Amino acid sequence: MLFNRLLPAPARPTSITTLDGSDLEYVDIYKYLGVWLDCKLSFQTHIKHLQSKIKSRVGFLFRNKASFTHAAKLTLVKLTILPILDFGDVIYKSMLGKAPPYLSSLVTMATPTHSTSSSRCISLIIPKANTSFGRLSFQFSAACDWNEWQKSLKLETYLPHQLQTSAI
Repeated sequence: MLFNRLLPAPARPTSITTLDGSDLEYVDIYKYLGVWLDCKLSFQTHIKHLQSKIKSRVGFLFRNKASFTHAAKLTLVKLTILPILDFGDVIYKSMLGKAPPYLSSLVTMATPTHSTSSSRCISLIIPKANTSFGRLSFQFSAACDWNEWQKSLKLETYLPHQLQTSAI
């Protein structure tokens, strides 16, 4: 894989040969240590993969909600959904204070101005980005992606209590 954020991308090489003479396969996306990488480093494949995994589990819980007690539902969420977010998800780890300080400092939680059902969502402050390159930054894209996940997956009731209370 050749990483390049230029638009348009340079021509793809016909082959890549190692020092011992063997040819390497050229790929546009690759899963490395549980994180899907693409040649533009946009992480869109990784995000879509996480959304798909989480959506299927939330769907199972929703379809079977009458079968479980509230405590059982919380346990299922903690065992099946939160580990997906926790593994390899820098945004979530940054919000919990489990990421290195240089990353955690790039994620700022928004303070709700009034109490509504939507204020239970934990939103991140989206920094101003004047260029398309700025919109590719971790600080901008992490906040946008997290806020979108909050809306589309309705995660507000599944976040750890200490994270919810620190946002209010």
